[in-house]
Amino acid sequence: MSQLLIDDQGEFWDQHSPALRSRLRASVAGGELRRFAVLNLGFVGLAISQANVRVQLRPVLVTQAALGALYIWLHKHAPDRIVLSWYDGRWRDEIVGWHHEGWRRITLLLEGTAHRAHGFSRTRIAPHQLASDNPLRQVYEDRSRLLHAVANPAQMLPASLSDRYILLAEDENRELRVCDFGNGLMSRSPEWQSQARGRRIDDLPDWNYGRWIASVYREAGRRGQPLLENVAAVIAWPQLGTLSHAYWRLIVPGVGPGGRRRLLGVTLDTAGARVHKVS
Repeated sequence: MSQLLIDDQGEFWDQHSPALRSRLRASVAGGELRRFAVLNLGFVGLAISQANVRVQLRPVLVTQAALGALYIWLHKHAPDRIVLSWYDGRWRDEIVGWHHEGWRRITLLLEGTAHRAHGFSRTRIAPHQLASDNPLRQVYEDRSRLLHAVANPAQMLPASLSDRYILLAEDENRELRVCDFGNGLMSRSPEWQSQARGRRIDDLPDWNYGRWIASVYREAGRRGQPLLENVAAVIAWPQLGTLSHAYWRLIVPGVGPGGRRRLLGVTLDTAGARVHKVS
């Protein structure tokens, strides 16, 4: 059996690693270190065998980076059975099947926990509030291009936006999954980029940011009209830390093959605003 820990930055460690013990300045090791890290530091424990995967976490402490890394790992390995153990004053256990909506159960568990404020805000804006040469405004006002962009963003978007888009499609379970994206999107997480196609938009490296983004796109899909917004977000990036971002976002709903909903999102950094480190 392989015994791993996902730390608060989304990095994977063998629980017996001397380097991890040194980093934490821990006087304990092995299973005792594992329990301490999960209960006190927001780490996620993984015990991997041929029959199942055991996930251990404390929802009130687990970090967005650790959750993002966990979701990516589960999507990649898709275990038949997950033994989910969580601590809310006492340990609780539940067996779920990843292929039978196990991720929904994990999400429900975490959504039921009171979390700290996440630092995301959005304000709807009219196109005239952007400069006339802003490419997002130009795309928004060119309705013919707008409709074609949902079908083929790489070809239809202007060069200044051609690497700043994400295209989502609704699957049979009404989950929004990544179909395509520009190279500039989520460039601070090469691991996410390498595995993004076919994944849920919810499962971004910062778990809370992913859930927030997913809810915004679903809202835009229900409205059925283009949505132009000013966005501010404090995002936890694995290895980079927590960064503050400000950007404009245009979401365009459409219909894909089989009549399923498609959503195109295009972003552009706010003029004069710089990405800066928060922690």
